[in-house]
Amino acid sequence: MFSIEKPKEIHLESWKAIVTESLASHNLPTDQFNFDRLWTNVFEDNYFAFSAKNENKFMGIIIARLNETYFQKIIELDILYVLPDFRKIGVARSLINKVESIAKEQKLDLIIRGVEKSNLLAQKLFKNYHEINRTRFVKKA
Repeated sequence: MFSIEKPKEIHLESWKAIVTESLASHNLPTDQFNFDRLWTNVFEDNYFAFSAKNENKFMGIIIARLNETYFQKIIELDILYVLPDFRKIGVARSLINKVESIAKEQKLDLIIRGVEKSNLLAQKLFKNYHEINRTRFVKKA
């Protein structure tokens, strides 16, 4: 069994290790990632961050944020990562359920971005979501 809880300052190193592993698993550069900014943000009111823990062992994390524009107000999933030893036992489902319940309470849509086609576990986890096709642009330096 495991519990879902908000981050605490004493958990900084555990969260940093999980985020670093998540980045590495997606072949993203860890040297360009600002963990200190993320850590500060997870304590802000417009962020929803939780970890799954079994006693003192971290199993996974989720971070979502409120995104409000002139046209819409939504919750966007930024990070969902479960350590490999704890996959396929309901950790990701429990974490996403927590954020889904917040979205439902606030009557907001939950948007999931960037699910890789090769990530079959994530595809299965989000099977009840509608796919939205968008084009993303970034200005070249």
